[in-house]
Amino acid sequence: MNSPTSTPPACYDAEVQLYMDKEDPEGVPIQNQMHEEEQGQLEGKRNFTSQNRWPLYKYRWWLREYVAEFFGTFFLVTFGTGVIATTVFHAGNAASYQSNSSYMAITFGWGFGLTIGLFLSMAVSGGHLNPAVTLANCLVGAANTYGLFKSHFDDAQKALLPNETMASKYSGIFATYPNVANTYAVWSEVFNTMALMMGILAITDPRMTPAVNYKPVAIGLLLFVIGITSGINSSYGLNPARDLSPRILSAMLWGSEPFTLYSYYFWIPLVAPFVGALLGMFLYVFFIIPPNF
Repeated sequence: MNSPTSTPPACYDAEVQLYMDKEDPEGVPIQNQMHEEEQGQLEGKRNFTSQNRWPLYKYRWWLREYVAEFFGTFFLVTFGTGVIATTVFHAGNAASYQSNSSYMAITFGWGFGLTIGLFLSMAVSGGHLNPAVTLANCLVGAANTYGLFKSHFDDAQKALLPNETMASKYSGIFATYPNVANTYAVWSEVFNTMALMMGILAITDPRMTPAVNYKPVAIGLLLFVIGITSGINSSYGLNPARDLSPRILSAMLWGSEPFTLYSYYFWIPLVAPFVGALLGMFLYVFFIIPPNF
């Protein structure tokens, strides 16, 4: 992932017009050879990039990666916690949301929440949406330290998500809590994040058969599969950004229970995903060697 350039791009209007006025070797204007769809795309480009005359345009350009990660993670967490909250309130108690049909709905919510978040951010910032994934990429040179700091900066925005109920009764809506002993929860978080990291790398690796036009959908389905198969053990946090900020806000509003429940479980979804992401990155880079490498 590249860091933002120091200056915004030049106005595209002249560039688009020059392209439209070009002629091919036979002297026929390119505009006359273009299909209707291509003309529409160029017209859309002209209309969209007219924003560069706005007074704050250059600042928007400098912050584009921050903003892309912000909105990507915002929709990921909003849809994910939203489907949990809807299920819990509809069921009337915090325990019943783990029934088969309710858990299926929750895994769909998180999977497609990730899909929307990736559509919003992947082309701009790489769509990490997860500091564990960013750290793993930094350590192998696939991202820079700027990306790591940006990812942690974006974590803070999750604390702005609305919380409308008592943490002691509906704590599972906002942060993650285990359904197994903490020892098994650690392994579950490490293994599931490792699987997520390896799956993302396989989906996006140009040496393989990447889902070029469907990366967000493929990664969203990957998260859904992880959640539906083994996520219930530890409520599949997999992402420190998804867990920590809502937990902090819950503690600010309702006391320290989010950090003390289940024998201080809070550190597991905070630390284990980093271990799993690094392990997944190592296993993929070291062992997955395509024939055309």
